[in-house]
Order: sequence, then structure tokens, then C-alpha cells
Amino acid sequence: MNTQIAYQKKIAREQKYRRVYLPLVNTAIAASRIKVLREAMLAMLVPVVEKSILISQGKVVNKRILKDKTDMMMAVIYSALRTRIHKKTVQILMKDVFLNQEAKSKEYKFQVKHGFIPPGFINIAPGKLCNLKCLHCYANASTDKEKLSYKVFSRIIKEAKDNWGTHFFVITGGEPFLWKDEEYTLLDIAERNQDCLFLVYTNGTLLHGDTLKRLSELCNILPAISVEGMEEATDARRGKGLFKKIVKVMNNLRNKDIAFGISVTATTENYREILSDEFIDYFFKKLGASFGWLFHYMPIGRAPNPSLMPTPEQRLWMWQRSWDIVRKEKIMLGDFWNHGTVSNGCLSAARPGGYFYIDWNGNIIPCAFFPYSTMNINDIYKDGKTINAIFEDPFLKAIRSWQQNYGCLNAKLNAETDWLRPCPMRDHYATALKVVNKHHARLIDGNDPVMKSKGYISDMMEFDRNLKEKVGSFWCQEYINNGRHFC
Repeated sequence: MNTQIAYQKKIAREQKYRRVYLPLVNTAIAASRIKVLREAMLAMLVPVVEKSILISQGKVVNKRILKDKTDMMMAVIYSALRTRIHKKTVQILMKDVFLNQEAKSKEYKFQVKHGFIPPGFINIAPGKLCNLKCLHCYANASTDKEKLSYKVFSRIIKEAKDNWGTHFFVITGGEPFLWKDEEYTLLDIAERNQDCLFLVYTNGTLLHGDTLKRLSELCNILPAISVEGMEEATDARRGKGLFKKIVKVMNNLRNKDIAFGISVTATTENYREILSDEFIDYFFKKLGASFGWLFHYMPIGRAPNPSLMPTPEQRLWMWQRSWDIVRKEKIMLGDFWNHGTVSNGCLSAARPGGYFYIDWNGNIIPCAFFPYSTMNINDIYKDGKTINAIFEDPFLKAIRSWQQNYGCLNAKLNAETDWLRPCPMRDHYATALKVVNKHHARLIDGNDPVMKSKGYISDMMEFDRNLKEKVGSFWCQEYINNGRHFC
């Protein structure tokens, strides 16, 4: 009973502060063309954002982590003001995703019944088909035979909304805009769920004509267009002429007030280019991208190559540079590894407030970059169960247990709870492999069998040892010593 009362009070406090966002953000958007007014509104938002984050953190009260979270949220708000975003998109984001009281009520009911908070979103890859064949792509896309049915795709979304209060979905592939079943497309899914926001990772080549028109009308799809750097680097991995095509697409999106972002994979070869002034200025200031997601190369999919993973030294350079961009330029650029302090570590495996991944064959996977599975959504539905059956999976439970022990939502952080090394698959490979073997998780189709070889395993473990030595010491100095708990 005390837990329920405390949770209700927490929700009430969060809603109180978040309700301040909408009128302030709407006013700021209206004044965003006038720099003095925009800066004044941003200054008013800082203490509101900081207080809201502090309340939502619960027991985690490290001052350095609070600063990271606040600065990232301010970058999100500033990016919304800096770029041209349709007012309808902002309303969906605030009303249906952030300030949805009915959704919060469903989340609370789930928490009371199950003893934990449900995932915050789902990453769904409805189809494997793609019109490109990018080097090292984990999707290994080539066929339209492997895809979720419209019935299953729709049911996943409906059950997530009804059971968990989820109104945000990440869509990947393959190329998501090629998915089609029973004459339904991704645009039809979005149209039938206008109270949801869909972040769609796409190569961008299909965003023209009727698709562009419908995106402008719907306003609930945010395309994240993949680039590898400037023209030479992007064309080298994605195909000659691709860079010019997506630049044209981005100009068209901006002219239609369709919010869009970029998705970038960092390797040992391009890590400096994708964080250079030239790259940032071009995509965010000239072309008008509203956000960016930075992924460190993961050696999975076709021809995995561990030597392409940014080294520990490169990773620390990227940490410094990416936070300079977020704090000084106020650009929303999220790095899922270096910015683990924003998410309290790894978000995968259906963690409270986190997510999990469902691929085109229905495999339920901790994360797109952790390609092992022991359950399938098609089998769950055939057995007469709902999506809540995923919480019965011992494999996902084991990963969530590791997350909890690694500091997720814990009050006490130390040298062994390093959120700059948050990924079990990438940063703690020995642990991930142990969990995979214990629960007989299957490497999903499309991944090179070399991932099971002794050489691959040895490379991954050696990488982690070096990472712990170099990044681990930085974590202790920057976040443990300089971020003493103040409550």
C-alpha cells in the first residue's frame, strides 16, 4: 500500500511539472523566430526541466547525471524551436506521449499488478525487404517473404497502448516504407494510430510524391535518415549518388515542416567526420535536421568486423565532442553508448521504461544489436496469449536482472556501475555470452555464423578489457568523484 501511495504521489508531481511544459513550449514555438524571446523562454524552462527530472529520478541523485539529463532535454526543446516542426507534431508529442494522463493510469495499473513499470516503447522491424544493400547491415535485407502480417503488427501496437499506455514506437527494417501487407503500408498503420508517434529509421530514398504528401498530413512520423558522413563516406557504404538523393529529400521534408533527423553509425574510420563542425553545421544548421542518433558500430549482421568498433580512446573523444555539441550548440544528438547517463544505462530487454525489439519474423529480441531470441510474437498469439507473455521469458528476465545489478534505478553508483559502458552485448560480452548460453538463446537469421567462432569471441572480450581499463577510470573521475550524491 505504501508503495502504491508513493507511486501515485510521484506521478502527480511529474504531471504537475510536465503540465508546465506545454504552454511554455507552445509560447516558445510562437516566439521562436525572435531570438531574444526564444532565449528568455528557454531560460524559464531550465529550472522546470531540472526539477521534473530530479523528481522522476527517484533514488538516483548524482549531480553530474542530473546535469547530463537536463542538458539533453534542453537540447531537445531548443532543437524543436530552432527547426521547422509542424504544430500538430508538437501537440502529439506533448499531449499523447508526454502528458497523457490516461496512459499514465494504465502504466500505474500495470505496475500495481506486476510489481514493475512496463517498457516505454517497442522497436518493431515489420519487414526485411530493402532497396539498398549497405555494407555490414544487421538486417541483411533482400526479400519480401519475411515480414509481420498487418494483423500482428496492428495487434502489437494496440496491446502496447491498452496494457502499458505506450504511445511511442520505433520502426526499423529493412526499409520500413517498403513494408506492405493486405494492401496496408506503414503510413496506414500511422493513420490508424494518430495518438501515437513513430520514429522511423529509413534510408530516405522513398520519401517523395504521395509518401511525402501523407507524411505532411499525418505529422506523427519522424523519419531518421541514415548517413555515414559527408558525400564520399555515405556513397561508399550506401551506393553512389545516395548522398545527393537524401539531401534533396531532407530539403523537401523541411519545406513541408516535417520534423526529421539523422541516424549515423560511428566506426574507427568515420568517427571524427560525423562529429566535425562541417558535418554538424551541414545537417543541423543548413538542412534543418531536428535530431540525430549516433550508434557505435556493432559487429553483427553481414561480415561482422570487430576492428571497426571505435576504440576506447576514440570513444572517450566522442564522449567529449558529443557533449560539446549538446551543451554548446544545443543540438539533440543522442549517443546510446556515451550518453548512458541520460537513460540510466541499458534500455533493452523490456526494462522498466525501456524497450525491446520484434523483428520481421516475429522474434522477440532484447535489442537490435543483441541478436538472440527465445520467444516469438507469432507463437505467443497462436497460444492465445497477449504481449504480456514476454515478461515470462527467462532470457529477457536475466538481462533485466543484470541491468538492475548494474545500477539501473539504484541510488548507489560506483566503479562497477559504469553507465559509460552500458551495453551487455558490446561492453560486457562475457556476461552476454553467459546469459545466451544458459538460456539457449538462438542467433537469429541474417547474422554471420562467425559470431560463434573463438576468434570473434576473443576479440570482443579483449575489447571489453581495454574498455573497462580506460573508460572505467574516466567514469570514476567524472561521475563518481565529481558527482557526489547530494540527497
